Amino acid sequence: MKAILKAGFNLEYTGSSFTEKEAIENGFLQLTAKELFSRITNKTIYGDYPMGYTFVTEIYENGKAEGVNNVGSQDYGNWRIDFEKNTLQLEWENSWINTITRAYDVNGNIEFYDSDTGNWRTTFKLFESRKD
Repeated sequence: MKAILKAGFNLEYTGSSFTEKEAIENGFLQLTAKELFSRITNKTIYGDYPMGYTFVTEIYENGKAEGVNNVGSQDYGNWRIDFEKNTLQLEWENSWINTITRAYDVNGNIEFYDSDTGNWRTTFKLFESRKD
């Protein structure tokens, strides 16, 4: 994972300019669990999250995930999609924040909003098929 960052991972941090309510008001539709599953499973994903961090994360079909951010923090976790609530849950082993979020397609990115507060949590920006 750290090799991906050293190999030139350079994603400009943008953060979200929307709250979940504003995203909905601007016509962005929530992704269904099925749509989200197909877009993120077995992918290498590049994105950003609050406080100016960028990251790269591997999302494995078996429910495992691993990621590293632009300051070198690496974490391992588990993910699952709730097909009834259309949410993504991430639980990390170390210092990264555990989340339950709803996903919206916003201009080709996936914007995730905290399911309790409606505040922006994460944006998935670039998706590549995993290279084993």
